[in-house]
Amino acid sequence: MPIDVRQKVRDAALALFAQKGVKATTIKDIARAAGVSEGALYRHWASKEDLAADLFAAEYTALSQALREAAGAGPAPDRLRRVVEWAFRLVEAAPDRARFLLLSQHDGLPLVPDGQETPVDVVCAIIGDGIDEGSVRDADREALAHIVIGAIVMNVQSQVYGRQRTPLGDLAGIVADALLNGLARKGAVS
Repeated sequence: MPIDVRQKVRDAALALFAQKGVKATTIKDIARAAGVSEGALYRHWASKEDLAADLFAAEYTALSQALREAAGAGPAPDRLRRVVEWAFRLVEAAPDRARFLLLSQHDGLPLVPDGQETPVDVVCAIIGDGIDEGSVRDADREALAHIVIGAIVMNVQSQVYGRQRTPLGDLAGIVADALLNGLARKGAVS
């Protein structure tokens, strides 16, 4: 299967998995949406579950890399603000991607290979830098990273399920301010 056809399959699967979920999507649905035969899919993936796992791993890896790049350099509070803003913009710009990652994480996260950088690793490193520079309270880095990720994911989840109607882009500053105020070391300015 040429690369462009393989990408068409991945794009079609991502959209269908986001709309219907992996369980409700069939290989026939994916093949039809991608404009390829079912056999073409089976030549590269043993099942739709293998396709979903492959797609999750690729998207999750890309998410981690893009998150690290979006954070950029500078003081930890500035980087954390950019992480929140970037994540919320991603949901608005690529809702199927965000929905797929959100809905597939239960099955996909256990399949992420050990040593592969995750969004939690990216945020944890920023938190560690903040502790080292004195802008973030000295506490368990992973727990603080989970607070940041949790604030992002819960807002995204509420948006996906229609509970949060305010555009996420409008909420980014509010969420970032609340997080940074809570993470700030006493006496540090965020």
